[in-house]
Amino acid sequence: MRAVIIRFSSLGDVVLSTAVVQALTDAEWEIGFVTLPQYASLFKEDPRILKIFKFDGFASTAKAIKEFLPDWVVDLHRNQRSIVLSGLLGAKIVRTSKRNISRRMLVAFGLGSRKPQSVVDMQLKTLEKLGIFNNSSLPKIFPTQQGLFSAKEKLQGVKKPIAILHPGAKHPLKKWGTENFEKLSKSLIEKGFSVVIIDESENLDDVIYIKNLSLEELVGTIAQADIFIGNDSGPVHIAAALNIPTLSIFGPTHPALGFVPRGKNADYITADLPCSPCTLHGSGKCKFKTQKCFDEITPEMVIAKAMELWSKR
Repeated sequence: MRAVIIRFSSLGDVVLSTAVVQALTDAEWEIGFVTLPQYASLFKEDPRILKIFKFDGFASTAKAIKEFLPDWVVDLHRNQRSIVLSGLLGAKIVRTSKRNISRRMLVAFGLGSRKPQSVVDMQLKTLEKLGIFNNSSLPKIFPTQQGLFSAKEKLQGVKKPIAILHPGAKHPLKKWGTENFEKLSKSLIEKGFSVVIIDESENLDDVIYIKNLSLEELVGTIAQADIFIGNDSGPVHIAAALNIPTLSIFGPTHPALGFVPRGKNADYITADLPCSPCTLHGSGKCKFKTQKCFDEITPEMVIAKAMELWSKR
């Protein structure tokens, strides 16, 4: 059987969707993947993907997919664009549930379960309609040789073990804060780690800063980590999908929304305040003078959680 998976964006969501890629591969299906051009390099050297389709408009993309002759379309995006595209293909369609109503009720009114969840579980359940029952598949990505080569050049001479930190996020509201990451860096150095920060600032002399990375270089760089710590953003999902001990820091968003990193040694930390989640993806502003959800997560708490992960590697 042959399937084409649709997941246009964003970075973390595309990475999480690779659990479905693995489940289909285990079931011996042939796979095509549709995404936006900026995320296509995630699959550049993925042996599981027979064909990558870079979305560049409905007509041209549909034409290319039809030539692939899929038996099924697995729509993991479920938005207006994916619905229109899948409808043009003449193949049978399954669509994932996105829990939009329940997630928005939790954000707007604090109603619903606060139990940590992953979209991976919902996506794998979608495959049951295809006769594939696999609830244990994990996200997995493959660094490119060019990405690994570039990363090794940038980190040449850096001693193991390496802790890579990512203080960034698409939305500023999701940032734990530069000062916190700097305190965390010092603690990691004291524990014998070389610290690499993926960020434009260069405030600490004993830390390696890396910036302006392509997606291939980002994946290749994260692949060099022995442990990875970052905000609730795409890079933590890359790290988890590379089977690296990964810790995600949640503030205004919440693990109940479905974006916990999923990996053999991936975890998260949250203050789990009643006011969280106050946003679905990180947009908006905090109603307090300071972000209490981050104020209650100290560098000491993060280093303790990180070392717990490190001990289980």
